[in-house]
Amino acid sequence: MEFKNNIYMKILSLFLICISTIVFGQTNCRYSVKINNDHLKDTGYFTLSVTNTGSGSFKIPKKTDLCNIRLIELELFNNKTQTYEKMSLANKDIDCFKPDKMKNLKSNKTFKYKVNIKSDFEVLENVNFFEEHNNLKYRFKISFPLNKYKNCENLITDWIYKN
Repeated sequence: MEFKNNIYMKILSLFLICISTIVFGQTNCRYSVKINNDHLKDTGYFTLSVTNTGSGSFKIPKKTDLCNIRLIELELFNNKTQTYEKMSLANKDIDCFKPDKMKNLKSNKTFKYKVNIKSDFEVLENVNFFEEHNNLKYRFKISFPLNKYKNCENLITDWIYKN
């Protein structure tokens, strides 16, 4: 009887070790973000590149759009004071009722998103936002879910400038 209990305990221990490796072994992600906004004023598009700088892989959305993008901050340039001033956000709640398709981003690999901020601003702020503010300088930060792991829930960009 003692022999059977030993075997069961070993099997249970191995099982718990495997489960903890799966659950806790993927809780860390490290990444860098680069933004190319060279043609943002003309096209309404910018490129967001996410590079996995960690040793393990993690999941990212295959695409980003207004269903998973959040406008975090928006500031308009004041020519008189030569400073950026905070604009109030519309705070619209967008629910698309579709699950994000995910992609596994391996170590030292980069994935690029082409973000259409013009169409996203039309939904997130107002219909003519991009055209009304086309000759003005402003900057914004966006966020979107990077993955479901504990230490890597949302990616938040630095300021993205539209001049």
